[in-house]
Amino acid sequence: MIGYGVCVGSWEKYSRYVAPWVGAGNRPSQALSDQPSIGIAYNRILDYFQAQPLDAVILLHDDLEITDPDAEDKFLAALADDVALVGVCGGKSDQSLYWWNSEKVGHQMTDSGLLDFGPRTGGVAFIEGSIMVFSPWAVRNLRFDEAYPGFSSGYDDICVHALRAGKRVTVADVDTHHHSTVGWKSPDAETKFAAAEAQFRAKWGIA
Repeated sequence: MIGYGVCVGSWEKYSRYVAPWVGAGNRPSQALSDQPSIGIAYNRILDYFQAQPLDAVILLHDDLEITDPDAEDKFLAALADDVALVGVCGGKSDQSLYWWNSEKVGHQMTDSGLLDFGPRTGGVAFIEGSIMVFSPWAVRNLRFDEAYPGFSSGYDDICVHALRAGKRVTVADVDTHHHSTVGWKSPDAETKFAAAEAQFRAKWGIA
């Protein structure tokens, strides 16, 4: 059994893109709104699921649609050999939150079109944060750094925590549709991401 968690910014989006999947088969789920940040919301969801005997927990955005009917089987198959976190795309460098500037793996449909980075599976340092699959170990042992504010940047540094704990992060060949466009939504969003990058570098001692 897999649990699902969403930090909801728009219930309309959640109802359109997430609820049909979660509702099918009566999958256990937690959907939280009006949260201080995505990191705080996700930690509350992980705390909720921690004591439950689940095979995985999937945290996803309210505009992320799982379109692969075999998604759960593929994700569970990827959670092997000390894999803590699984996504659908990501980058191989752990030196920056700008993971897309490194060697990339995976694919994802977006409202801007298909992002296809070539190899569909493989080890990475960062996974793209619209869908993050946690192993039972990760649910028990990993938490998001709540020092990162807001809802769009910094929270994915949890991947580095997994790597530093001797675990692996990987990408699975699972079809999803992120109902968002590629690129910065506003100058303010770009500025906030740059601030998170500076915070990330200071935290991990990266020049």
